[in-house]
Amino acid sequence: MKFSNLFLLLALVGLGLSSCNREDSDSVDQDKIYVRYVLEYNSDLDITYARAQFRFSNATGTILELTDQASITFDGDALPWKAGLAYYEKEYAGLKASGSFSYTDVDGNTFVNSASVPGSIFFPASFDTVNINNAYDLIWDGAAIQTDEHVAVTIEGTNTTGSLQSWLNIIPGATNIILDANKLGNLGTGHAQCWMDRVVETDPAQATSRGGVVVGRYKAPSVSNIQFVN
Repeated sequence: MKFSNLFLLLALVGLGLSSCNREDSDSVDQDKIYVRYVLEYNSDLDITYARAQFRFSNATGTILELTDQASITFDGDALPWKAGLAYYEKEYAGLKASGSFSYTDVDGNTFVNSASVPGSIFFPASFDTVNINNAYDLIWDGAAIQTDEHVAVTIEGTNTTGSLQSWLNIIPGATNIILDANKLGNLGTGHAQCWMDRVVETDPAQATSRGGVVVGRYKAPSVSNIQFVN
């Protein structure tokens, strides 16, 4: 089973650092290109994002920008290059639950991979007040964790300490995340904003010898003004 325990903040920092070091895709051996495909639904915005990022050799290798001889599409739509973010992305209004990425390299080899957004997930209505001195059993609204899935919760103490705390559950069949008292205590008291993602990660059906990953993500509606008390 594949999963990633890097949460939103670390992912953004990583993208920012790595985006400074790029090469054109025709400058490397085409069989050594690693591809990360992402289909993500953001329920706060009601937008689905189809993304692809190309790296040399592995998941942390140099980011590659495709040259004119290569292409990347999703359901036949070209994915524009986002220079500031160092990946290819197209937005779709509403939930686009599934689709197919098609990548053609400079040698004319084509790789087709399907991606799906996992099932919906929501914070329960009862999640409004949390005592930071005790562990909190957060039982989400939505299906249990499936094979190759994980659920992540991130909380930012916007009106407390300003710190960011994250939790992860990778156990198939689980319907909850235990928010431990140690991390809750780091948040302090006051208001906070909370995010939750359900993510599925699988190997691509068609890939180079260096492989890649296919990611589906459902971003739950975020909740704010959650009271953290002592």
